[in-house]
Amino acid sequence: MFCSNSVKASWAHFIAGCLFMAAVAPAQTVKYKVSPYAPAPALTYHGLIAGKSTLQEVTAALGEPSYAGFWYNYKIYYPAAGRPEGMVDVVHFQGDKPESIIGDIEAASIPEGYATEAEIREKLGAPEYELRMVTWKLLDYSEKGLRFSLDAAAKTSGVAYFAHGNRRVPPGERALVDLTHLKTGPQQAPTQSVDLLGLRAGAAERVLSPTGPDWLPYPYKVVTNLKARIAVFATDTLKVALIGADLFGMNWDDIKVIRDAAKEAGVDHTIFAMAHNHAAGDTIGVYGHYPAEYIKHIQTQTIDGIKEALNKLQPVKELRVASREMPMDGARVMGLIRNARNPGVLDPTISLVQAIGADGQPVASVINFACHTESLEKDGELGADFPGYLCDQVAADGGGQPVFLNGALGGMVSGDNKARTQESSKEMGLQLAAIVKELAATAQPVESFSLEAETRNVEIPLTNPRFKAMTENPKRPVHKGRMVTDMTYVELGTAQIVSLPGELLPEVSFEILGRMQGFPRMLVGLANDEIGYIIPPYDFRDDYYEETMSPGPATAPQIRDMAWRMINEHQN
Repeated sequence: MFCSNSVKASWAHFIAGCLFMAAVAPAQTVKYKVSPYAPAPALTYHGLIAGKSTLQEVTAALGEPSYAGFWYNYKIYYPAAGRPEGMVDVVHFQGDKPESIIGDIEAASIPEGYATEAEIREKLGAPEYELRMVTWKLLDYSEKGLRFSLDAAAKTSGVAYFAHGNRRVPPGERALVDLTHLKTGPQQAPTQSVDLLGLRAGAAERVLSPTGPDWLPYPYKVVTNLKARIAVFATDTLKVALIGADLFGMNWDDIKVIRDAAKEAGVDHTIFAMAHNHAAGDTIGVYGHYPAEYIKHIQTQTIDGIKEALNKLQPVKELRVASREMPMDGARVMGLIRNARNPGVLDPTISLVQAIGADGQPVASVINFACHTESLEKDGELGADFPGYLCDQVAADGGGQPVFLNGALGGMVSGDNKARTQESSKEMGLQLAAIVKELAATAQPVESFSLEAETRNVEIPLTNPRFKAMTENPKRPVHKGRMVTDMTYVELGTAQIVSLPGELLPEVSFEILGRMQGFPRMLVGLANDEIGYIIPPYDFRDDYYEETMSPGPATAPQIRDMAWRMINEHQN
């Protein structure tokens, strides 16, 4: 939708932008096809084979679906057999023609003989990769085209089917990630009160919607306002600003203007996190048009909001925290999030940090949850998408100033809602707000308190020629083939926050989370930069969508290792 009206872009960037948009469509389902030489799959979905069977064959075998529509790709729903009403199996296709083949299936139906972990292992052997979280488990059999989600009782809760014959995690790579030691869910209240060392908090928000008629290179209409939501936490020795912005993304240099102004105003460390909102206009220049005037507006508004938050600092009576793993039914968080690149590989955690003022009312509610913000698709219509509806409802529920910080959303962690409409976006936002309300009701004061923060530069080798071309619009410094970005570590009470300068895949996030001892643990994506997808080297693929939008395979180890160093040095 950004291409057709990019009249001010150079022709080269115009073509690059259009190719970028064309590449998005297959990114919402697995695009592999089964080789004609591949053996028969170990397990099929009603006799249908992902990567081979067609839309026509699916409807012939299963009849008319209960729902059909587009979420970039075409998808159809069927009621999940033997599961509670409302649970569905979703079949995603690589096109919308009768001959289009299945990309992947995310099924809540449990196939006979695969109802437990023991049965799965008996039939398929040891998985290539296993993820153990507190309330669920993932068994990955990528070469067999299968991934199983299991609940805490080791009973199957979902199956992802995709083209078999392609191993995801090669032999020799880490095959087991065990995160069962991490805290999640309701916690007991501390036995004694904690000294918050004079902690103060202030909050504000500013509207970031464009107002200039030519700030974007196409006609636009603001349907719901884009905002910067700001919370500042301060002791006598340190001030930290956490900002959630309803934006697509911005470059490190442009955000540095905001951070430098915040530092002049007294803020030591600023995390400016973007929701990666696809309905907010291109504030990077990836589609060919760099909106310089709009960027200045965003900078001015955000800096003004930071100053207001500083002026409104007030004593914090309690710092409350909560976190929850949402159920993984159907190899996804049904109706909320899925992984379109590697179905079933998800971190379904939603976390909350709430500062309570002297009057007993929340000053700010910081919310962390990972999902691409792309539930809106109407050309020229700008809106805040589900984070806007989420934050508005949290405020209406008495949560003070909400600040939404997106998470490790790479790979493609996207919406599992039915359609890309305002109505569907609102429904998703309100669902999340209801969960936040439940979290707030069970949140407990922190067991200990400190406020610490550190920011370190990271130099990323830029080996992808396609991505390198994007650093030319606007010009981004690249020195000896490396581009500079940074990461920030924050300890706020028992909460640990690590900023990520792009779209980290969940597989890498698990490696970082395993080192974090705090509660809750927040990995904040698109924070202070947007360097694209951060992909584990073992899963880096030739000409796959995410790879074309990544600096290269060296990025993930550097981001992971820097996170490890900061975590280890601060929490030990």
